[in-house]
Amino acid sequence: MKRSLIACAIAASLASMASADSYTDASNDLFDNGFDNLDITGVNVSDDGVNLSIAVTTRGFQNWTKYMMYFNTTGAGTSSNAWSRPVNLTSNIDYYIGSWVDAPSDNAQFWAWTGAWNQTGTLTNAVSGSTVTFTMSLASLGLSAGQTIYFDVATSGGGNDPGVDHLSRSDAATSGWGSPSTSGNFLAYTTVPAPGAIALLGLAGLAGRRRR
Repeated sequence: MKRSLIACAIAASLASMASADSYTDASNDLFDNGFDNLDITGVNVSDDGVNLSIAVTTRGFQNWTKYMMYFNTTGAGTSSNAWSRPVNLTSNIDYYIGSWVDAPSDNAQFWAWTGAWNQTGTLTNAVSGSTVTFTMSLASLGLSAGQTIYFDVATSGGGNDPGVDHLSRSDAATSGWGSPSTSGNFLAYTTVPAPGAIALLGLAGLAGRRRR
């Protein structure tokens, strides 16, 4: 009976710690609101202790949309981006993902900053309606359990276009195609704690109930 209670407590703690975080963005905050496929309405981030998933939802969908994701995992890095897009970042980044959806596979480039930008792999995204989901290993981002990262997501067009919409801003990030975009303050996400920490939380909760 005691083991069953502890197992239930740990399972409950694990389920609650694994829940995704949702980040909303204002609609119709573009320099041209006719581009509904570039208008981010929300981003859902989750992980299972092994892989990190980022689901980006826009007001509409077109397969020429480009997606750009910026990650600050160490506090170091660079304010540039691997695609050399005209984007002014408010935080240094050490990882970057640039993606498109008008290709059948390997349609996202994964880049790491090591004093210069180096492409370290590719990803395949999954499209469902106006939501595009990217999944990568925590290890590929140098992440460990319980670590907090800071990030931003932006949409763009082709060529040398700026970020048309940034998740980190609820107003227009750029005044037009020919003007650089500027991010807002990066958003925070904390990965699932290590199993040992979750077990301790479950035991602490069980002990608390006993004391009462």
